[in-house]
Amino acid sequence: PIPPPAATRRALAVRLDDTHLLVGEKPVILVNVAQQVNDPAALGQIGQVSMQFIPQYQKLVLHRVQVLRGDQVIDHTATAQVRFLQREAGLEQGIYSGVITASMLLGDIRVGDTLHLQYSIEGANPIFGGRYAQGVPWQRPVPVQWRRVTLNAPEARRVLWKWNADAAAPALAPEITLQNGMRRLRFEERDLGAVELEPMLPRGAIPLRWLQFSEFADWAEVARWADGLFPQDEPLPPELVPLVQRWLRLPSRSEQASQALQWVQNEIRYYSASLGESSHRPHAPAEVLRNRYGDCKDKSFLLMRLLQSLGIPARAVLASLGAPQGPGKVLASPLAFDHVVVRATIDGRDFYLDPTRLGQRGPVDRMGQALEEARVLVVDGRDTTALAVIQSPARKEIFRSELTEKFKLDAFGADGELETQQQWSGVAAETLRLTVARFDPPRLQRALVTNLERRYPGISVVGTPEVADEVDQNRITIRAKFKVPKLANAVDGNWVMRFVPANMQNTFAIPPSPTRSLPLALPAFPITVLYSAEVQWPQSVSALLEPAPLRIANPAFNAEVTKSFRGNVARAALRFEPLAAIVPASDVPALLADAKAMERAIGGQITVNSNQVRDGGFLGIGRKSLQENLLARAKATVERTGKAIGGGQLAGDDLAQALCLRSEAQTELGNTPEAVKDAQEAVRQAPSLGAAWFCQGNANWARGDFAAASADFGKALAFGANAADAYYRRGQSRFFEGKLESAADDFARAVVDRTDAGAKAYAQLWQAWTLQRLNRPLPPELMAAASVDPKSAWPRPALAMAAGQMTPEQLIEQIGSRSGDDQELALVEAWFYIGEHQLNAKQPDKAREAFEKARAKGITRYVEHAAAGFELQRLAAKP
Repeated sequence: PIPPPAATRRALAVRLDDTHLLVGEKPVILVNVAQQVNDPAALGQIGQVSMQFIPQYQKLVLHRVQVLRGDQVIDHTATAQVRFLQREAGLEQGIYSGVITASMLLGDIRVGDTLHLQYSIEGANPIFGGRYAQGVPWQRPVPVQWRRVTLNAPEARRVLWKWNADAAAPALAPEITLQNGMRRLRFEERDLGAVELEPMLPRGAIPLRWLQFSEFADWAEVARWADGLFPQDEPLPPELVPLVQRWLRLPSRSEQASQALQWVQNEIRYYSASLGESSHRPHAPAEVLRNRYGDCKDKSFLLMRLLQSLGIPARAVLASLGAPQGPGKVLASPLAFDHVVVRATIDGRDFYLDPTRLGQRGPVDRMGQALEEARVLVVDGRDTTALAVIQSPARKEIFRSELTEKFKLDAFGADGELETQQQWSGVAAETLRLTVARFDPPRLQRALVTNLERRYPGISVVGTPEVADEVDQNRITIRAKFKVPKLANAVDGNWVMRFVPANMQNTFAIPPSPTRSLPLALPAFPITVLYSAEVQWPQSVSALLEPAPLRIANPAFNAEVTKSFRGNVARAALRFEPLAAIVPASDVPALLADAKAMERAIGGQITVNSNQVRDGGFLGIGRKSLQENLLARAKATVERTGKAIGGGQLAGDDLAQALCLRSEAQTELGNTPEAVKDAQEAVRQAPSLGAAWFCQGNANWARGDFAAASADFGKALAFGANAADAYYRRGQSRFFEGKLESAADDFARAVVDRTDAGAKAYAQLWQAWTLQRLNRPLPPELMAAASVDPKSAWPRPALAMAAGQMTPEQLIEQIGSRSGDDQELALVEAWFYIGEHQLNAKQPDKAREAFEKARAKGITRYVEHAAAGFELQRLAAKP
């Protein structure tokens, strides 16, 4: 019986949703549903009814079509006009399914009416060999007064059942009845509330609970079923033999597999005619070759047999494009999959190749992977016992997006210059490869400008953009130059230049509310995003902000933001590494808080304050030097922090932070005793603050007490200071303490903990000459880093010198390409690095000269300034 209507404000409500399932030689699904319409806008939802079936193996029977209006029953069962439509929604995408839609249009439907509909569908796809697999929805986006599902199956048939949902749900067990050799399972629930479908769900999310039935005991049984669909002995047509013989002459298995894959991708067009058993059974390779078309299973079967003919172990693999990780959530069933790819084993590594893709070229280990982390089933009836997980061997290389923007402004208020370099890898490169092939130069220029003109109105391309396609790396790089009107704007006496990490777009799904019951998608996964902006301001700008990485870590992503300002060159860099595609609902608030912290850290603008612009004086006379500006700022810091400390308003950690700021400034001014005093007081005020111990380590380092500094940096580590920085500074202390083995270990740890390439290179420099002092070889990772474009961002050139790939003279020559204060600051470091290089080369006189040049620059806040002094003391002490 249909329950009386419940009071609801919903436009549509379901009074009864009753499903009966019969397991047998010809399985049957009976749908018995009563829906009430309560709003004129929803009249069409019961006035037009659609039912779908596949006539190749199913029969649709209409049992009841009634409209309930108060006590009146209006029966349309015998009079309803049914139209059978072959709609084929995927036809334009080359998909022909054979699904028929039975459509009924009912007249005279009014607000308050209930449509009572009963129909059954008899039959199942014969491809499953009579084994039962079925799923039925339980919840809806509208309220349901009475939901019931009844399964009737012969007692001899073992049909498993499982509830599937992402949100927490009450455990609902069936009522089990045995009668006349049949087992009946009845699931029942009353008054189900409407489910609000939250936005930004991951692919394969299960917002609505559903009930699954399967006669497949496990994934091994599904694999055995599928094994018969892809026979290993299916012959290849003779026309393909010359191709195989030609590929066999290629020097490596990887090249052979790549050529076979590209041939299937390019020569066999995609078209799917999934009628009857063809929904799962592929056509024979000979038929596919004759037709020159096929769907995923046809193309995969052909590729599998080609690879096997080349002597490459290969298997078909069942996957889900709609829900890549979905099979891992449900009962074993063929219905968990909607796609087929091929696993090829080459040199002991597994590669999952998709012959339906286009634009793939080069080695198989560099090809894009659209199913990364997907749960898949390898079709091997003998060896497969569980789902496999797709993990690309070269994951870090093929999932990478990098954008570098370099701005130049010669005068405030003038037009500026912008040079961009953007790199796409993996799937993104393959998609772009197809797009760029259709673009002529003017269209490419328009596309590049379109992405920037919202940020910089009036921007224009200078010259012709350069497109470099590194096929062997599956990487595309586009370099372009632009003219930017009024690059910087005057704001409250300062100058502001705005930037946007454009390659971070679509990496985050920011929901309207952090409170939700369903998981959130993290669209960027697994792509690591790298962005850097560099601004060369006018020569009158003089600022110094050393790189201070801000790291954010949570279960969903790691991020690092680094900003620096050296002379007239400002830099901002972001590294974003997603760790998961799905964020549990309980983690979303913390995720969004960290995302906002990352956004605040990157800022989106680089500012030159009015006090960072030097007064040029008349004809340049009276212009302050960088050193004078830095010392003036240090004195100002001592004065400001002194007032704050003396005001008596600060205590605990806040007081310790202020004392540390003054300590660092005192060190810069050469007032080491005062610096030590402030640092010791900071530790006394906040003995559990890692930053206070780090500050005391710096002060002890400045006065040459390396043993005390080493202990302080160790305490800083224990109390939560940045690990990479603490290891780095402790390594420097141990280096001058003479504990080279321990120093080398600390530098190695700092290298591992630093993700920013520039920050990592500083640690690698100290690691290099420490290991050389120990007569130990440099690690391969360091040598590789030194080999990556020695002329790239500072201090990579110095690392190249330390690794023997550049001479000191070449290093100084390269720094000559810099200008202004940026050049001066780089020279401080460079002369110190050259001094260490000359010491290792047994050239003490040249080392002394280099250290003296580093000291002569007078940049007292730099570690290299103090370290050069320590080295000069050691050289002077030697006979």
